[in-house]
Amino acid sequence: MFSELDMKIGLISGHEIKGLKKSQIIEVDTNYGRVSINAWKISQHDVFFIKRHGKESNLPPHKVNYRANIQALASCGVKRIIALNTVGSLNKNIKPGDLVIPHDFIDFTKNRDYTFYDDRRFHIDMSKPFCPELRVLIHENAKRIKKTGVHNEGVYLATEGPRLETVSEIKMFSNSADIVGMTLIPELVLAREKGLCYASLCIVSNMAAGLQDMLKADDIIKTSRKLEPIISEIIVSTIRNMDDKIRCNCIEAVKGAEI
Repeated sequence: MFSELDMKIGLISGHEIKGLKKSQIIEVDTNYGRVSINAWKISQHDVFFIKRHGKESNLPPHKVNYRANIQALASCGVKRIIALNTVGSLNKNIKPGDLVIPHDFIDFTKNRDYTFYDDRRFHIDMSKPFCPELRVLIHENAKRIKKTGVHNEGVYLATEGPRLETVSEIKMFSNSADIVGMTLIPELVLAREKGLCYASLCIVSNMAAGLQDMLKADDIIKTSRKLEPIISEIIVSTIRNMDDKIRCNCIEAVKGAEI
């Protein structure tokens, strides 16, 4: 079913992606644990989907096995990763129901496995943490579908969780961040350490603390689920319009990173 010649694309999400016909499940063993991957074929591309929070979707953000997930995709030959992340908005111009394709991040997490290189001095460049080519491709396809507001840049504030942020925390970052979530880091950093292209499509489910009434997890989930058909359409369209030639410099970040 899968060809060595076809472009291999990774998808990581906290939810099922509707509209993709499941074809087979692959169990991949890594140094960090076993990962279950759903594999599809979209056009000429091999697609490998990981449920970020585990098979049972029960792992909170700070307990996700990010290293195993990225290692598993790399082992499958994946070169590009599209991640879906649910976020709150700190920016009054970004509303619940909108989509954001972030271009930068602020890391406010505290206690995660941030690197594959615990025994080596490896300093990956993060000047452009997200793949610019992949970001443009996602944005073009999201604009073409025209079913919700799409923002082609934004700064993602990564917090530890599992609690939501305080009003004072949101105020502290309101001049430097646009959206806030718990699952981008260290996933993005690990993908970059592997030389993979990575871009995120963020689903804005709510305004952050202090910008709306008390936040409830159920309300966040409801907003995300309403957008699932649109998200699936954007993802499928993006993959179908992706060619096999990588023109970005993401792989170059690995070169010269080790001292």
